[in-house]
Amino acid sequence: MGQIFIANPKGGCGKTTVAVQLAGFYANTARAVRLVDHDAQRSSLDWAAGRPSACPPIEVRFFAEQSFAQCDVSAITIHDMPAAWTLDNVDTLIRPQDTVIIPLLASPTDIKACLRFIMGVYRSGLLERGVTIGIVANRVRTNTRYFKVLEAFLAKLDIPLITVLRDSQNYVRAMDRGLTLFDLPASRCSTDRAQWQPLLDWLPIVDP
Repeated sequence: MGQIFIANPKGGCGKTTVAVQLAGFYANTARAVRLVDHDAQRSSLDWAAGRPSACPPIEVRFFAEQSFAQCDVSAITIHDMPAAWTLDNVDTLIRPQDTVIIPLLASPTDIKACLRFIMGVYRSGLLERGVTIGIVANRVRTNTRYFKVLEAFLAKLDIPLITVLRDSQNYVRAMDRGLTLFDLPASRCSTDRAQWQPLLDWLPIVDP
C-alpha cells in the first residue's frame, strides 16, 4: 500500500490540517492509520495529544528513520512533512506507489514558494518514477481577485488541482479539540466534508 505525503516548504499552508483530516477520515472507516510528524514543531503530535479516547484511534509518531523502517505496512500512513523541506532524501522517502499532496494558499508569497517547490519536484524525477502528485487549494475565498490568479497559475502546471477547501472555522474548532471534520456530526460540516470528496476519490486507497 502506498503512503501519503503532505508536503510544501512554505509554513502555514495547512499541511497539518490536511494530514490530520485525512487521518480522521480513514480512522472513521475502521482502517488502521498512522500519522507521521516530520516537523520539529510537532503540530500533529500536539493535535493528537488532545484527541478524545472515544474517537477512532490514530497512531501518531515523530519521524525517525530507525523506527519508521519497522512500521506495519498494512496501515494507511500519512506523512506531515516539515516546513522548509527541500526534497532532501526524497529517493529514500517517497516510492513510485506513493502519493504527494501539496496544499497551497491563494497568496503571492505562497504561489512563489510553491512554484520553487514544484520546480524541485520536476527536477527530482518523482513524476517520471510514477509518484502521484496533486494540489489542494486551501483556506480559499473564491470571490477574491487572488483566487483567479491562483487558478491561472495552476492552469500552467502538469500537476492537477484536486479540490478547493474553503476558509472555515470548522477546522479550527475541531482541531482545537483533537478532532477532525469526520469525527463531527455530518450535519455540522456537510459543506466542508463535500469539498473533501474529490480528494478522497482521487487517492489510490484500496478498500479493506
